[in-house]
Amino acid sequence: MIVKKWRVSVLVGLALVAVTLYGCISPQQEDQITIIDRRETKGEAVVKTLQVNNCESTQELKQDLQAVNQYNHTIEITPRPGVSVNRQAVQAEIRAYYSVPAGATDAVCVIPVQIPAGTFFNYDIEWVEVWREGGYELDSPDGKDEGAYRVLQSMLCEVVAQRAEACPTP
Repeated sequence: MIVKKWRVSVLVGLALVAVTLYGCISPQQEDQITIIDRRETKGEAVVKTLQVNNCESTQELKQDLQAVNQYNHTIEITPRPGVSVNRQAVQAEIRAYYSVPAGATDAVCVIPVQIPAGTFFNYDIEWVEVWREGGYELDSPDGKDEGAYRVLQSMLCEVVAQRAEACPTP
């Protein structure tokens, strides 16, 4: 009889522990994060050269070429002093807000070229970072940011110079 009561007590105790643990580890309501977009800024500019060789041809090369610059959508998060924040959740919300992927992205610049036969050309392409900046609020928006963010949203391109050069001699 004592053994039976002991077993019942142990089972009741285990059930209480299980219910308590379930409450602790069950999915909790996610933080509501509100993104407040404030401004667009231009970042670093980098010049890269696209070389086009039409030396061996007897015909003019007239087509659209593509220059590609690979970059990552960097996200910088700066919480207000004393504010604890789930950085991964804020980053995920920023990625969703701006539709930016987590991995590398190719920025593509289409360059219409018209290169005479027997000519070698260099095109200098300036790539400029486009950053979005703003703040974020947690839970119900109250007009007081819990922090600030910057996200590298895209890259712009522009041909800034083109030069014809002599074809290399064999």
